Amino acid sequence: MKYSQLFPSAQKETPSSESQSYQLLIRGGYIHKEAAGLYSFLPLGIKVLSKIQNIIREEMSKIGMQELSLPCLSPISLWEQTGRQDMNILYQLESRSGQKFALNPTTEEVITPLVKEYVRSYRDLPVSVFQINNKFRDELRAKSGILRGREFNMKDGYSFHINKEELDQYYEIVTDSYYKIYDTLGILASTVFTYASGGDFSKYSHEFQTICDIGEDTIHHCEKCNIAINKEIIEEQKTCPKCNGSDFSIKKAVEVGNIFKLGSRFSQAFDFKFSDKDGSKKFVEMGCYGIGPTRTMGTIVELNHDKKGITWPESISPFDYSLVLLGKDPLVKKAADELYARLTSKGKDVLYEDRENTSNGEKLNTADLLGVSKRIVMSNKLGATNCEYKKRRDESSTMVSVKDLVNNL
Repeated sequence: MKYSQLFPSAQKETPSSESQSYQLLIRGGYIHKEAAGLYSFLPLGIKVLSKIQNIIREEMSKIGMQELSLPCLSPISLWEQTGRQDMNILYQLESRSGQKFALNPTTEEVITPLVKEYVRSYRDLPVSVFQINNKFRDELRAKSGILRGREFNMKDGYSFHINKEELDQYYEIVTDSYYKIYDTLGILASTVFTYASGGDFSKYSHEFQTICDIGEDTIHHCEKCNIAINKEIIEEQKTCPKCNGSDFSIKKAVEVGNIFKLGSRFSQAFDFKFSDKDGSKKFVEMGCYGIGPTRTMGTIVELNHDKKGITWPESISPFDYSLVLLGKDPLVKKAADELYARLTSKGKDVLYEDRENTSNGEKLNTADLLGVSKRIVMSNKLGATNCEYKKRRDESSTMVSVKDLVNNL
């Protein structure tokens, strides 16, 4: 991609917000604000978001979750069946024919009757499925850009089991898979497994909380075993549920994932039973597993930026390389054009800063703002056969020959 053709160009003005991710993603042309809590993802934003989604897809596939896609709109009658039609976050609307619908904030009400249609006996279980699509919440205070929106992208997965023991086993498998996802995304070191209330479902649910100054959640971090409990749990019990310790540090965090043992809460609501080996009818045991790709993207920026701009982890950098041409020497430009062609022919995704009427300083500032993980600079100073190579997070660059750069990719 040539920068001269990229839509849109980066902005120089910094929008007002306490959220660094909001400021940088807006300035860099990754997202566009339509209204409070509503954002368009622009071409650069889609590239990053897609990489986050694909990392999630890969790990879900490894543990046997199959991808499907559910509608964003569901009949309100499904919510009435579970008694959740009056949730204050639920957007409701009516069609011209008088049918009532909800915009899904989650999809237990859709997936449970769907899977029920295909499961008859224990031989049909377990089943585990997931989707990645947009969800909706009627937030009173949408804030901090894509960290808390009214429409947001969500991976929600569901598993269906013959008993609690099988659910418990799969729950641990998903937990391990989430650790791998956050490791690949570069935020594992800051992300803490957090005990939360299970509500109607079980004693505990679990959240993956990323420690971050902008975070709206308060967690109590156990220094002894590196897990946390949220405010709700600390009021009920004063000790760590894992090690019984009481040495907590209070930290701000952003919830980037959660998992629940739903048990038979929704299978009972939809009379979802299966025939067991002995012929008896039993309710299916369910689990639910969520990750928010858009919120995770914002959180990653909160943790990965400096005064110049974003510093994307390599795994989700919008491009493999940022190639910056400085100066107007025709021989250098010819060499840069050729390098761009060679890199792309080798399957590398390159953002080529080729603008002609833009100062060298602005080109370099734009590259730093966008935060592509690796940068190559060609300039009059270096000539047509050499270039500067630098990782975005490094302080200094290295001069290498263009030939060696290509040979050592």
